[in-house]
Amino acid sequence: MNTEIEQEIPRAELPEGAKFRFGKSSITGNIAFSPDGTQLAVAGDIGTWIYDAKSGEEVSLLAGHTEYVWSVAYSPDGDTVATGSYEEIWLWDSDAGLPKETLSEHRDYVRALAYSPDGNTLASGGADNIGILWDVSTNEAKATLKGHSGSIRSITYSPDGSTIATASSDETVILWQAATGQSKTILKGHTHVVNSVAFSPDGANIVTGSSDGTVRLWDAFNVRKKNTLVDFKFYIWGVTYSPDGNTIAIGGRDGTVRIVDAVNGSTSQEFKGHIGSVRSIAYSPDGSTIASGSEDHSVLLWNVD
Repeated sequence: MNTEIEQEIPRAELPEGAKFRFGKSSITGNIAFSPDGTQLAVAGDIGTWIYDAKSGEEVSLLAGHTEYVWSVAYSPDGDTVATGSYEEIWLWDSDAGLPKETLSEHRDYVRALAYSPDGNTLASGGADNIGILWDVSTNEAKATLKGHSGSIRSITYSPDGSTIATASSDETVILWQAATGQSKTILKGHTHVVNSVAFSPDGANIVTGSSDGTVRLWDAFNVRKKNTLVDFKFYIWGVTYSPDGNTIAIGGRDGTVRIVDAVNGSTSQEFKGHIGSVRSIAYSPDGSTIASGSEDHSVLLWNVD
């Protein structure tokens, strides 16, 4: 652990269950682990910070955007980091920390990014209400996802790569054919902005988190609501499945990170340490660690074990 981090947050001052606290600037967007779990990317107001997830050391700052960075995603091979800001997506060499390409088709902030499981396509969702599918080999747009009447807040692929889900401020989630970009169905039921959507690792279920305070579970095959997993009565900003699919991590307005059973919603663990809303949440690939990004300008790494 580097000296600067130790001086900022002595180990004794870390909340129970936390391994590290990061915080160099305002955290405006999401956070993402590298595919091998060794790094954590944090989208912020001055760029994207890359941290060593094992030691807590700062690795690099991906700086170049002239506006806030709202979204970040690693390619499946870990060689590229994609960052989304106002109207632009930048692709970075993850080793050198240098930009490789700029993608410009959106007409507002790029709020969400996700690579296809095979790494051949990058999907983006924007505050301009559209999604775009980018051919990774040519860096050209190959399809546009049109159907939302509000900002796309979250975008994700099914594990088999056949379906894309987008969550929007229009209170819906749309499922799209990944190969063509054609819409398949709309998930309705939330009564406020849907901030986050994720597939279960086996692809059978979809979980959504909304500003209406609920986390809802959907059958991905029959495309219907299964149940309201939890109802916290406060904004839910982030939801994500554990790699084994048994639990779901939830981040919300009260600043607490909760791990709940993926079937019945019962809470198995709570991590408290943020003094602001938890806006983004991510499991490490091995499931041993959860990272939470907050409005309090910090990211905490929690030891799930």
